[in-house]
Amino acid sequence: MIHFTSAQRQFAEAGIDGIRFASIWGENGNGSDFIEVMADARFPLHDHGGPEEILMISGRIRFRDLELSAGDYLKTGPGEQHDAQALEDSLFFLAHVSSAVIKE
Repeated sequence: MIHFTSAQRQFAEAGIDGIRFASIWGENGNGSDFIEVMADARFPLHDHGGPEEILMISGRIRFRDLELSAGDYLKTGPGEQHDAQALEDSLFFLAHVSSAVIKE
């Protein structure tokens, strides 16, 4: 069992301007994280070797032609390449199987 409180959440830089993450757990490329994206920041086009699940907590982000806002859920599978552009300061929960593979 993993128990993680909001008080334990510590964000680190993701290596992309305007994007930070707080890892909850990770093992062999699988894991879950909170992702904080500042307005106008963009995560480049990427793919995953397995499914990725996103639950928006706050803000608005565009994934390909979809716009997600607080409470929205998105699941993608391998081969479903996408980027992510924050339309405003945003926070989402990410669960993933395999690491992201940047395509740009």
